[in-house]
Amino acid sequence: MINVRAGRGVVAAGIVGLLLAAAAGCKGAAQSTAPAEAPVSLPVPAPPPPPSLREAGAQIADEDSLKQLVPGKTTKAEVRDRFGVPQEVVLSSNAETFIYARDRTSGWFRRTTERVEMLTVRFDAQGLLKDFEYRFAGK
Repeated sequence: MINVRAGRGVVAAGIVGLLLAAAAGCKGAAQSTAPAEAPVSLPVPAPPPPPSLREAGAQIADEDSLKQLVPGKTTKAEVRDRFGVPQEVVLSSNAETFIYARDRTSGWFRRTTERVEMLTVRFDAQGLLKDFEYRFAGK
């Protein structure tokens, strides 16, 4: 009768041996005799903009902040500073659109949506505010 435990030990030892042999083969293949080339210096990408500092569930915009959006004058950077990082950015051939969306819910087991907001901000090719739309429903 064949001892099952001994058979498992032999199989495990065989697998470990194959893994060690494969690792040694990869190690040898990694060392090449070709001359070393100088590393290519790639440009470092700019860091991403900071996340929005609005607390969760806070309104996207109030009347005062919307009054400060001036078409032809307000820049993309000013909009990001005021409203944070947009949830969506839509690019077209001659324009860029920032979309901010937020919904506020309540309840532990049965979630109820109390307010839904959306701010759509469009920019021209120069990065200046073209127009905007703010919509909300609820409290």
